[in-house]
Amino acid sequence: MINSLRMKSPAPTWSARIFASLMFSVSLVAVHGAQAQSLDPNVKDGPQGSIFWDDVPQDVPADAKRGDIYWVQQRQDAPEGSKGWNMIYVTEGADGALTYVSGEIYLPNQESSGPRPLVLWNHETAGTQDSCAPSRRSLVSAYGPRIPALKELLDRGYAVVGSDYQGLGTPGATAYLNGLAQAHASLDAARVALKFPGANADRHFTTYGWSQGGQTSLWVAHIQETYAPELDLLGVGAIAPASRHWDLTEYDLTTTITGGYYISRMAGLNAGHPELKLRDVLSVDGLEMLEKMSAGCWDIAAAAGGHPTTLFANQEGLQPGKPWRVLLEENDKFLPVKNVPFVFFQGDKDDAVPETLTHKVAVDICGQSTSVDYRKSAGLDHENIVPVAAAALPEWFAERFEGKASANNCSALK
Repeated sequence: MINSLRMKSPAPTWSARIFASLMFSVSLVAVHGAQAQSLDPNVKDGPQGSIFWDDVPQDVPADAKRGDIYWVQQRQDAPEGSKGWNMIYVTEGADGALTYVSGEIYLPNQESSGPRPLVLWNHETAGTQDSCAPSRRSLVSAYGPRIPALKELLDRGYAVVGSDYQGLGTPGATAYLNGLAQAHASLDAARVALKFPGANADRHFTTYGWSQGGQTSLWVAHIQETYAPELDLLGVGAIAPASRHWDLTEYDLTTTITGGYYISRMAGLNAGHPELKLRDVLSVDGLEMLEKMSAGCWDIAAAAGGHPTTLFANQEGLQPGKPWRVLLEENDKFLPVKNVPFVFFQGDKDDAVPETLTHKVAVDICGQSTSVDYRKSAGLDHENIVPVAAAALPEWFAERFEGKASANNCSALK
């Protein structure tokens, strides 16, 4: 993340910006020496260190349910006045089978007089190597809080929960930008919150996400009523959402700065689809880049940066009717969404997710007679739009929990 001072500074390339942020997000366990704390006889304390994530079984018991907790590990970097835990829990994998994933949950120390409003966070692109998983990293980076507005939300008495998504942090292929799979993991994190000892989380919740997490949030709004009907979504915040991947693919092929996204997206969508071959959408140069995905969180971005994305793409496999094109288009079908208010935050200088693409998504959601508050900020890019959203979202969520009507500027969107 970034702080307000960065907004006044010249912006480096997208890969350098996020890579620098991750370099300052030091290992949680190594620095803080987290100690386990038993919560409940039915909740198992996990081991300390990276074993917490690495020693998770590959097989899930046949009688397990989505949202079941495997084990937890208390964090030592929760904001003042709160506690936080890493968690391993059950969700549905990209292949439809049950699997374990990691995530994190934060609760105010103060007792609640009634059920706590629940906020579901969906994280941005973090890399695809397990060590890049958000729950493995410190909450504070060189540029500010890793989870936007976390302290403000906790100060309001909310419970905040988020998933690392399938294969990031825990063993297995990383289903990067698989919208449906990530929404499953996200909603199952909310299910964890409902049963987490001491959480007293309400079934009514809001969700928000940045970039990759913005796509996840849109898919959450698409499937919540069928996948998790015991929950009740009240509103969605989307920060520069990486929404439609065919549109983003077309954009990538015009740039020299998003080749790492293109390669990582195809590898992520390949998870759960072994019948598809990466050689059909990646050139020889693109296939050679795959090893960079396991070398570090942003090695692939650094290696691909400055080269035209067309160098890494086999465009024949992207033609209409081809299996990969069909999969990309299926991955974009997050409509219809639940009829709840949406708020979008988007900078007009975004070179990772162009404003024109986010505007198009907002217009399509408006077409469902859904309330959309679209907030475009002049001069801001993919990173420095985040503090703008962080400042506004706590009050916007409070209004959703209070049942107030949201601002709607659909009539101004053309």
